[in-house]
Amino acid sequence: MGNMVMKHVDWNKEYPEVPDLVHRSVLSALSELEEQEAPRMKKTTKKRIFLLAAALVALAGTTAAAAGVFSWNERAGQVFQADEETKNELSMNQMAQEVSQTVTDQGITITAIQTIQDQNRFYALFEVTAEDPGQKITEDCSMDYTMDFAEEESPFCALGWGFVSEADQAVTNTRYFEIYGTKTTQSEENLSMNLQFTALRGEPAQKAGEGEVLVSGAWDFALDVHSSDMITHELDKDCQLGAYTVHVKSVALSPLSMIIVYDGSDVRAMEADQQVSLDQLDELRELYATGVSYADGTKVDEGVMIPLREGFREGEASYELLFSFDQVVDPDQVTAVLLGESRIEF
Repeated sequence: MGNMVMKHVDWNKEYPEVPDLVHRSVLSALSELEEQEAPRMKKTTKKRIFLLAAALVALAGTTAAAAGVFSWNERAGQVFQADEETKNELSMNQMAQEVSQTVTDQGITITAIQTIQDQNRFYALFEVTAEDPGQKITEDCSMDYTMDFAEEESPFCALGWGFVSEADQAVTNTRYFEIYGTKTTQSEENLSMNLQFTALRGEPAQKAGEGEVLVSGAWDFALDVHSSDMITHELDKDCQLGAYTVHVKSVALSPLSMIIVYDGSDVRAMEADQQVSLDQLDELRELYATGVSYADGTKVDEGVMIPLREGFREGEASYELLFSFDQVVDPDQVTAVLLGESRIEF
């Protein structure tokens, strides 16, 4: 089985410049893993990255679920705003799951609370509690862990993890710990993993260092995380994006993410006109979404959405960008993608 060992890097300090909404709800970072993407696929190293911290819903038993009784974990509820219909849909299709696995070892109790994923992104929420009330867990502490996958290889091109900030949770002997990642390729498969926490670490003495191991142990969790479908609009039409006419091949949406596929030759022409190099991580902001619009005219304004992943596909026939939403959207109601003053109509 594939195995990854995760140790602490304080990415919250490495990448502090993030929108306030994101900063208040989730640590803003990715820890880059080894390159697993197709050739010419550009990763988002050294860019601001908006990551899922997740809209998670817990089914309160079969009877309660049938009656439409749902509850949100407190931490998850800080992150996304969504109406009751959308929350219920996330639960009923098992895209959001309550885990409720608890393991105690060496005076530390870890509870796996909730998980969520779509075809592109993953999130898991844990709660770590020290039996000793004098053992304070701060945002700069961390957990070492390993991941073993039934698929043998890791599905992620990048992962982020860490305890939540002290702006979100007071310092006590209990703290939420989050793991969130971007998949290397789209996947509709359930994500099966054995996750083992191996140590609680204290605050690092240096900014980019590792803290001293406070407690070593074995906290094992078996996770089977469901995925959700994306709604794909095959467009194949020209759209005016600022001063450029660009052929849009398709747009795919889930409540958590969106993929836009442009014609590769049009993107190369924009690149040449602006004298930038996409292969060297330069950007073409005209291609970046700023939100979506619903059939009733309601707009979900996200600001400039920095892609989690972008790059040429099919040689250079297509240019694909993966975006994450900062709030849950209803893909059934989306009729247009907003790009500043421009828009892509379905």
